[in-house]
Amino acid sequence: MKRVVAFLLALSFFLNPLALYAADQLALPPLLEEALKSNPQILAAAKRYESAKARIPQAKALDDPVIGLKFEKAKGNPFNLDTTPAMDRMLSISQMLPFFGKLSLKGKIALVESQMYAAEYKDTQLEVINALEKAYYDLFMNYKEIELKQQSFDLLNSIAKVAEAKYAVSEVTQEEVLKIYSEIARLNNDLMNLGQIQSQKKTRLNTLLNREPEGVLGEPRLSENFDFSQDINSLYKATLENQPELLIFSYAIEKNKYAESLAKKSYFPDLMAGIVMRGLASGGIGPWDLMMAFSVPLWFWTKQKYQVKEAVANLEEAKSAYQMMKNRGLEETKNLFTAVEVSKNRIRLFQTDLIPIIESSIASSLAAFRSGKGDFMLLLDSERMLIKTKMDYYAALVEYNMKLSDLKRQTGIDLKEVKDENK
Repeated sequence: MKRVVAFLLALSFFLNPLALYAADQLALPPLLEEALKSNPQILAAAKRYESAKARIPQAKALDDPVIGLKFEKAKGNPFNLDTTPAMDRMLSISQMLPFFGKLSLKGKIALVESQMYAAEYKDTQLEVINALEKAYYDLFMNYKEIELKQQSFDLLNSIAKVAEAKYAVSEVTQEEVLKIYSEIARLNNDLMNLGQIQSQKKTRLNTLLNREPEGVLGEPRLSENFDFSQDINSLYKATLENQPELLIFSYAIEKNKYAESLAKKSYFPDLMAGIVMRGLASGGIGPWDLMMAFSVPLWFWTKQKYQVKEAVANLEEAKSAYQMMKNRGLEETKNLFTAVEVSKNRIRLFQTDLIPIIESSIASSLAAFRSGKGDFMLLLDSERMLIKTKMDYYAALVEYNMKLSDLKRQTGIDLKEVKDENK
């Protein structure tokens, strides 16, 4: 009778999740903030963006002026300047001046390129955050698998003790007892394997955070609410306005427009201006010479003409590539939106139907067992079904959150900031 009571207490413990040991919690938001500050991939992308911004003033700047010294009609030792007549000692300064608008266009191209790097930086942030969230949810699922299998393991041990007592009085067969112990052995092996897998999943989280691989982490927690309610049109709009990869292709169009304008300006000559001052080191400056020269696009039919043709082709290619990425992006947004909705339906099914029905079945089996009429093998089968159903439920919950994370990366924005077009 004491063994039966112990079994019933263990079963009550199994059916009461609040009795489980509460490990230190591992919250997700602080991890996301840490990753944004510490992840090497994000830091490298930030430096690439910073480097691109530094190229903007360089692109708009004039070429360095050329300063020269010239000594004509020098006699004897070339390093003895006194042998050179004063008027043949010359200091020259020259500067290349591009045609009006060329430097401005080069600056605009550099600016757009920096915006492309900014979009790449944002995409890297979204990529790392997405990977971190998935690693977190994956670790959560591992904890739940261990928790549920441990509950099943404890319950089976209690059932085994009762079965031994009944076997002693020939109320159950040896085959049934062996079946229980084989199940216990399998669960024990599963628990050991899951413990090893948990260590690997924690290392994945730590490396994303740029921590030591074996750093201590608490137990993840995941809300069981599924309150996502944005409509598809608002998500389409967010994708077009914020998706980094799509923004990069749109910037490519803008860049190639400026490149086309710059190519057309190559038909116009650049100016080389210079001044030469004579009488250097003679106590004053003597006569001076002014020089102006123009580059002549003499071979325009083989050079400038094809520069423009190349720029036009690049622009058309950029437009087509953007349209391709736009179509692909909107399709992916729709796919993820559908996946989220399907996950919501699965979670709802588990919460409102499957789990309550199985728990009710276990309660009936438990009542029959208390009265001495129940079959503990039927109770064992019900327990197995509940464990499997709960694991499927948590898998659906994790899938829902992972798809939300994918959708957040796809739209390029926190989904809480997306306005529902139907409201």
